[in-house]
Amino acid sequence: MTSDIVTLSNRLVFLLGVNTGFVTEGAPDSRFLDFYRSRSSPKLHCAIVGNVVTPGGFGSNAVTPTLTTEPVWADLVTAIRAGGSLPGIQLATAWDGYTGSRKFVAAEPREFIPRARHLVEHMGSEDVAAVLNSFDLAANVATQHGFGHIQIHAAHGYLLNLLVDYRINRGATSVLDRLALLSERLRHNGVQTSIRISLKTGDPDFDSAGAADFQDTIAQLPFDFVDLSSGFYNIDKRLIYPARPEIVAARLQESVAVGLRYPRRSFILSGRAFNHDWAGIPSNMHPGVCRDLIANPRFLQEPDNGCRNHSKCHYYSRGGDHLTCARWAED
Repeated sequence: MTSDIVTLSNRLVFLLGVNTGFVTEGAPDSRFLDFYRSRSSPKLHCAIVGNVVTPGGFGSNAVTPTLTTEPVWADLVTAIRAGGSLPGIQLATAWDGYTGSRKFVAAEPREFIPRARHLVEHMGSEDVAAVLNSFDLAANVATQHGFGHIQIHAAHGYLLNLLVDYRINRGATSVLDRLALLSERLRHNGVQTSIRISLKTGDPDFDSAGAADFQDTIAQLPFDFVDLSSGFYNIDKRLIYPARPEIVAARLQESVAVGLRYPRRSFILSGRAFNHDWAGIPSNMHPGVCRDLIANPRFLQEPDNGCRNHSKCHYYSRGGDHLTCARWAED
């Protein structure tokens, strides 16, 4: 493991967005700030605060934070910067009535895509515009708080994921155009940007046609980074949180294939990224870390001491209400 770290010296490391559940009445609490403060360091380029709901949006569960103008968000920015990392925020929304599956493979995994198409087909143009406006507003609020990196969450089967994929939304082009304008505006204001997508959903029939075309469409947007995740929460969460060797290997292969197609675009590679030999990974790909830093806040200083796959961090699937880890003792 340690020899692999040497090959990462010219790459940027990201703490990937994770919903910690450390909220009180929808706002970050002291546990939230402590989580990001303890994991920020000069070795971490950017700490992306995960799964933050846009104003007027809908959370993926009852303990998802919602972005507001309250000063706690600026306090969070200060805590991350003090540790030596760039403060980032991942903006997301589900929809009214959304319920995430607690099972890792949904009971009816092939039913989600038809339901998603039905949902999108019954959204009027004003409804779609309202969603996009909420992301514009959230980006403005986040930059006013001092966040230096804005990530658009268009993965895992959340609402924006459905809207940007032409296989689900026939009006995807106009949505992508709006996101391109947002990323260009943020770049003009000196804010770093990324967009998170799912390489595939977990529905084999859906994934067998058009996946590469979708990935290519996203890779051509003017975001600074494309964060390559995988899986839909209500189809197959094993792709989002890969643990089995064959799933980790497939995630790497699929991610590298996209990186090779777009050598001038920068990508965030996740899915147990620090388990890979980075000497053979394209130079336009940068590691995203999550579970290893959850297990050990000093993982980047102690790269041999990370996650051991105890799976307690999957608190929602286990019926919990906040992040836990068998290796990380909460204060």
